[in-house]
Amino acid sequence: MGRAVVAAVLIGLGAAVAVWAVIVLGWRRAADLDDTPPDPALPRLVFAGPFGHVRHPQSLGLLLVLAGAAIAFRRPGLWAVAVLGAGVVIAMAVRQDRAMMREFGEPYERYQRAVPLLLPRLRRASR
Repeated sequence: MGRAVVAAVLIGLGAAVAVWAVIVLGWRRAADLDDTPPDPALPRLVFAGPFGHVRHPQSLGLLLVLAGAAIAFRRPGLWAVAVLGAGVVIAMAVRQDRAMMREFGEPYERYQRAVPLLLPRLRRASR
């Protein structure tokens, strides 16, 4: 597989994961403009969609886009920006995770144990 194809796959996958998260959360919650669900009957914590695979799918999507862009352009400066950006994205995900733990307590702690922060677990096919 060529470099351009790998870059396109990473960018496309990253964008798809981020958009999926926005669809599940609602755009106002995804943009941190509002923390209430789009439907008051819905719970404030979301475990559906991409949130069942990783706790911070928008961060994962951004990391994939950064990696794809760095691979596509192969410039040392862009690699440096991508690595720095990835560090910031990961730090923000960890910070938000701690804030969610303080806000939601034990239910979020169970979620943390069940679902990884950023890298989905590879599941073995059942036999």
